[in-house]
Amino acid sequence: MKNAIIIPNTLKQKSVDFAKIAQDFLTQKGYKATICSNTDTLPDDACVAVVLGGDGTILRASKRLYGKDTPILGINFGHLGYLSEVGCENAIDGLEALTNGEYIIEKRLMIEGEVIRNGERVLEFVSLNEASIYRSTLLHALKIEVSINGKPTETLCADGVIVATPTGSTSYNLSAGGPVLTPTSNSIVITPVSPIFYPRSSIVTDGSDETEVLVSFETINETGSPCIEIDGDTRFALENGDMIKIRRAPHCAKIIRISDKSFYQTLREKLSKGMQ
Repeated sequence: MKNAIIIPNTLKQKSVDFAKIAQDFLTQKGYKATICSNTDTLPDDACVAVVLGGDGTILRASKRLYGKDTPILGINFGHLGYLSEVGCENAIDGLEALTNGEYIIEKRLMIEGEVIRNGERVLEFVSLNEASIYRSTLLHALKIEVSINGKPTETLCADGVIVATPTGSTSYNLSAGGPVLTPTSNSIVITPVSPIFYPRSSIVTDGSDETEVLVSFETINETGSPCIEIDGDTRFALENGDMIKIRRAPHCAKIIRISDKSFYQTLREKLSKGMQ
């Protein structure tokens, strides 16, 4: 019997309600379907994870499933839903296509990294979208020194810098003026946020490159310190002189695609929806 897990966004009642419907449907199709909460340990042998929510729910699920080789079918109960192949209005059709094998699996590059402080690792992370270094509530810009493979590449005075995967290129990176990457590519994009003096272009690196970001700033005031934020849901305070190292992760995320629309068609539709 095939094992399936269902991960709802517990903050959205429609998502929670549909989890039981999805469980019953998959059970009727011969699956052992388990609804998993935010704190449940996820099994290693699941053949699919049905994630009920927007992109944030899928991003969190991708990290919980990291290294488990479980493909994700996203059903959108959020707003834009770049990572969701199916809308909540046609969720049963999506599950039908899943159980009939009418889909493909896209492998999406993930990044991993750490924050080094005084020679010690104080944070480790993995991300499907991006790692964003930004001044937060600090009243002045950061000095940001970017190196690639140990070679100094760029020095910025800016509000921050984004290191994004192809999947994350349509998120904060795009809002900051960075380029959109094909989601299955092996590149990583580095985009400055509000640089001082004159606009600075993004840098697109090869997936095998390691990026180092050295952050410098004056003594913080009562408003708070700069931060690194991972996929918009994990935030860690930075100190002067912290080094952030980012590279391609050894494991990728597997996203199930059911629609025959191209990435560019989907991008156009999602951007149009976001402007409404």
